[in-house]
Amino acid sequence: MLSRNLKVALIEDGIAWGDKQANLEQFKRNFARLPQDTDLVILPELFTTGFITGDKDLALNLAERNSGETMQLMHRLADKYKVAICGSFLASTATQLYNRAFFIEPNGDDTFYDKRHLFAFGGEDKVYNKGVTNSPIIRYRGMNIKLMVCYDLRFPVFCRNVGNEYDVLVVVANWPKSRGHVWKTLLTARAMENECYVCGVNRSGVDESGLDYGSSSSFIIDFKGKEIAGRAGDNPIITAELSPSLLSQFREKFPVWRDADQFTLKI
Repeated sequence: MLSRNLKVALIEDGIAWGDKQANLEQFKRNFARLPQDTDLVILPELFTTGFITGDKDLALNLAERNSGETMQLMHRLADKYKVAICGSFLASTATQLYNRAFFIEPNGDDTFYDKRHLFAFGGEDKVYNKGVTNSPIIRYRGMNIKLMVCYDLRFPVFCRNVGNEYDVLVVVANWPKSRGHVWKTLLTARAMENECYVCGVNRSGVDESGLDYGSSSSFIIDFKGKEIAGRAGDNPIITAELSPSLLSQFREKFPVWRDADQFTLKI
């Protein structure tokens, strides 16, 4: 028997540059506005700091362990609102820095993933260390959810849904407005080629370097490549229900996945 629909909420908001406390307070306010019965809340990439690449000393000062303030707060919010929360934060392990994605469940379980594909064009590889594992798949409330970070989206083999192993692809990002068409096109392509839902969550506003991320660039796309939710007006919270029943019916009716090439991904 298939599970009920998964109710997701994407929070697209601006990020104060390097101001962890301001960003945490902002997202706490957004949590208080969530619709009832939300199952999963998705935050942008590096939601507490912004995409810091040009100042390694600043990044080192802002970096946290998995047991730090940011993850402690995410655990408390997950428990308080009975939701799962995912996004990415500036993490440290010893002296190494990572753009680390997280998935925290209301029961306290957590999963972490260090961004595999670093955006060398923007200098990310000069500050952060490269992740050495495949992106995880988390089973949550009846659906399998795969978690990726921004630039990972450009690599279809890395995103490939082998044998329908996942149902929802989550991509958290700081994706500039100048490449907005590419962002939405890739999100749509990943949804169609993998026969899955895609939730792409971007930040909004302008960062310290003057890079404009625009607004209304977070989307929920279904397995046919149709946008089913996007930002409306000034409300930073975007919601939709993802149906495991409709997804399963489509995969049976149009089973492209059965003809897919077999391969092994070398990490």
